[in-house]
Amino acid sequence: MSKMKKSFLICGSFFLPFLLLIILWSILGLAPFGNNNLLVSDLGTQYMPFLSAFKQFFQGDSYSLYSFSDALGGTILPLTAYYLLSPFNFLVLLFSYDQLPIAILLIITLKISLMGTSMFYYLKETYRQPSLATLLFSTSYSLCGFVTVYSLNFMWLDALILLPLILLGIQRLWSEKKYWLYSITLFISIVTNYYMGYMICIFAVCYSLYWYYQKVVVAEKKSFWHFIKEGRLFFLTSFLTGISTSFILIPAVEGMLLTNKTNFDWQTFLPEPKFGLEVLSQFGLGNVNFATRLDHLPTVFSGLLMVLLFIAYFQLSSIPKREKLGAAALIGFIFLSFWLEVVNTIWHMFQSPAGFPYRNTFIFSFLIIKFAYEAFLELKQGSKLRLVVPCIFSFLLIMGYISLKFSEAKAFLLADHYYLISLVGIWLLYGLIILLQQTNGLKKNVLFITMCLLVSLELVFNFWISFKDIPFGNQEAFAKTAKIQNDIISGLKNEQPDLFRIKQSVNSKTAGYREKHNGYNNPLFYGYAGVSSYTSTLEAKTQETLQELGLYQKNDRRIAYVDESSVINLLLNVAYQITPDEKARQNNISTEPSTHVYKNSEAIGLGFLVPETFSSIDLAKEQPLNNQETILQSIQPNQQNYFQETEKMAWSVQGKNNYTLTAKTTSSGDLHLYIPDFNWEKVNSFKVNGEEIQPSIYIATNQIFNLGYFKKNEVVQLQIETKKRLTKETIDLKTLEQHRFDSLIKYKKNQALQMTRQTSGVLTGSLTVNEAGPSLLYLSVPYDKNWQVIIDGKKVKTNRILGNFTGIKLAPGEHHIRMKYQQKNLFIGALISFSVLISVFFYQLFKKVLKRKLA
Repeated sequence: MSKMKKSFLICGSFFLPFLLLIILWSILGLAPFGNNNLLVSDLGTQYMPFLSAFKQFFQGDSYSLYSFSDALGGTILPLTAYYLLSPFNFLVLLFSYDQLPIAILLIITLKISLMGTSMFYYLKETYRQPSLATLLFSTSYSLCGFVTVYSLNFMWLDALILLPLILLGIQRLWSEKKYWLYSITLFISIVTNYYMGYMICIFAVCYSLYWYYQKVVVAEKKSFWHFIKEGRLFFLTSFLTGISTSFILIPAVEGMLLTNKTNFDWQTFLPEPKFGLEVLSQFGLGNVNFATRLDHLPTVFSGLLMVLLFIAYFQLSSIPKREKLGAAALIGFIFLSFWLEVVNTIWHMFQSPAGFPYRNTFIFSFLIIKFAYEAFLELKQGSKLRLVVPCIFSFLLIMGYISLKFSEAKAFLLADHYYLISLVGIWLLYGLIILLQQTNGLKKNVLFITMCLLVSLELVFNFWISFKDIPFGNQEAFAKTAKIQNDIISGLKNEQPDLFRIKQSVNSKTAGYREKHNGYNNPLFYGYAGVSSYTSTLEAKTQETLQELGLYQKNDRRIAYVDESSVINLLLNVAYQITPDEKARQNNISTEPSTHVYKNSEAIGLGFLVPETFSSIDLAKEQPLNNQETILQSIQPNQQNYFQETEKMAWSVQGKNNYTLTAKTTSSGDLHLYIPDFNWEKVNSFKVNGEEIQPSIYIATNQIFNLGYFKKNEVVQLQIETKKRLTKETIDLKTLEQHRFDSLIKYKKNQALQMTRQTSGVLTGSLTVNEAGPSLLYLSVPYDKNWQVIIDGKKVKTNRILGNFTGIKLAPGEHHIRMKYQQKNLFIGALISFSVLISVFFYQLFKKVLKRKLA
């Protein structure tokens, strides 16, 4: 084959899926081909804000590895290792922040297209028979079922690009003792996403066993046990490659150990099957859409032609039985990895996935396409495709469809006609293959083009089914809102150089979201110090502390500051509130009509002096108002409570679902409501004095509500229509006495610490301690052993106080405080990685010198 033809085919392996995707994006109206964007699900709430933070870092907004935009603050290394190490992410540097959705679509398109190129290269190098037909196989890999469903989680797509190259590297390692391709691609796969890299490492061992059995054991008549003996190069290369990624793995593991992902559910380690015969339905078209993306059957769709040829692989007599047995064993083990609960859990790093199950099905699709290609090559050499093959495929698909329709998983059945289309497609493809084997010349070319069009249509149609019901965002509205919000936040940061936090909420509709946008990661997107967060790397102790103070925790990955709380603003230094809602009794300082900005006078600084007894406070479970009372009493003891109980005057129940509480306030201030262990998802209506209360974000469980300011002796009527039983005694309804709280704020203002943050991440500030004895400085910075605190030139020890905040003991006098974050494990990991790379370099150099001397 000429170099020009090879180059043409390589380019075709990229541009064919690229062109199909452009057609699909145009049909869906995705920007820049329309006004829709993909700001939905985790892509809108997580990945887009993370890429914004990535862009800020490389544009010089901050060079620190610690970010106050990630929840209350934390190292960005675990988040970076999990989400942001793909080299494709550098493309966002070419786009403005309001155009990030377009950058993301470009990244997704390029990744999927390059999957075709890497798969084509694998098939070309493995079988040495590349042709135009090979593009059908590489494109089927690009647009397999895993990709159509998980492309919104585009951080995982790098693994699909690298998988064919890693396996090609394994083949060369075993057959030619060349390990560089395997080592480099495995290194990249772990670094770009260690989660998917872990799965690939498991499969690398499985594939090595398969390849050794097929190419060495049988061919050279060696015992199978020679695999261990002769596998030294494979195991050593794998080990050294894994160790060389320590610079990112060690900080990532350290960060993940601080999350709730260390909790194990014993039920996920039971050897129970996760599905039955209904899984066979997944080999046809149209199995998963946006609504079922979080919970579905394994996404094993690889294309009708691929499955047809895969079945043919086991029917062709020209393929040796031993090869069929090896293929069956390999693909059977991968199938087992998502069929049995315990094996599935192990494959997912010993944690059962919370949504998006079966994240390793792309390996199964790869194998189907690989063995389908081997069958294709046999058919090309003259083997006949037997009638039994489409019959078997049709039977399996019908069996899967019937099982699905009458099983507990019938909710996964999108439409009956998709299976009819699949059956027609199977027989059309079979007919085309038969005709192609019987014809020559121009007619054969026409038939081949017809097959290419049919396969392309099938793949795009399946992708379209998966995407068509997505509640796309509005790109024009998003860009407009992003610019407005960014200008407001930039203005606040320029006006107040000290470090402060912001509570921000946006109207989902006007901001361009069709889904309810909770804004968990808005601090990362806009680059300000915030409170709310939604990441898989959220520190458990910080989340637990904030929940006990009254913030909303939906699950182990989220924390949200929903309703306004003066005590929270004081403790966390939340200086401003940005909201589309108008607030009574507060002065709007914004000139933008669509957005209101309110300054919180109670946010007095990043820290303030407290009595030493403050360090002994233990936060109680599910008692946030009591916890806030305890904190205020510790800061400034008062004979009367800061939070005053309301007088519950009347309680009535209408039917089973309607509850009415009439109460009278006993002091003036903001009225707070808390109902422990109450499911707000079951609430149909919640009114205060006839006015509907609707939180700015979706809530499901425990949450403090600020019902607004009420004067003393005002009557308040709560009406709750809920499917859950409610009693008067469980309702905690208290007023934060405004005058008493204002007195505390006035007293503490002179004892507050303002800190400025440098580009390097160093925090500096000054504070005077007037008390005769030592005092405790409370800092609203999560406790972290990696903080180096220097006071008046001397390093001092920090303590964990109030759950997971930082406390520092100070003697009387004026103090200059300097805080610098030093990630110790990053240094250790980098040292290990560097040592491995240097050792390998000198080993290779020694081998080269020795070889020259011997020559």
